[in-house]
Amino acid sequence: MLVQIYVDDIIFGVVNEPLYEDFYKLIQAEFKVSMMREMKFFLGLQIKQTNNGIYIHQTKYVKELLKKFKLEDTKEMKTLMHPTCLGLDEESNKVDNSQYRAMIGSFLYLTTSRPNILFSVGLCARFQQDPSSLNYCQKNI
Repeated sequence: MLVQIYVDDIIFGVVNEPLYEDFYKLIQAEFKVSMMREMKFFLGLQIKQTNNGIYIHQTKYVKELLKKFKLEDTKEMKTLMHPTCLGLDEESNKVDNSQYRAMIGSFLYLTTSRPNILFSVGLCARFQQDPSSLNYCQKNI
């Protein structure tokens, strides 16, 4: 059995009941503590506990991002982004800098549970100053 304590965006989990009780008394004397049993959601992370382990994912967050940025109808890609895929293009339509930056920030938070997209998000972040709607890969295909 895993017991968890939540204190100001901090999780403390134990499998030893006496240790939990001692720690809970100490921390409760200093801070306002919310007692939680099985945690399912924390700071945008979804948590699933099974006998095989604890799994963290952001499925709900991804769906919210797709809706927020009107990307629900985009196609899924099975391959990672190639490092030469983006480039400066003077001919492309410019996009809203603030919207682009919001997307980059949102996707950076998504890398918490999806480190495999970190390279692609970082590469896209390089173009925050002057983003455009057409990238190098699309133009050269």
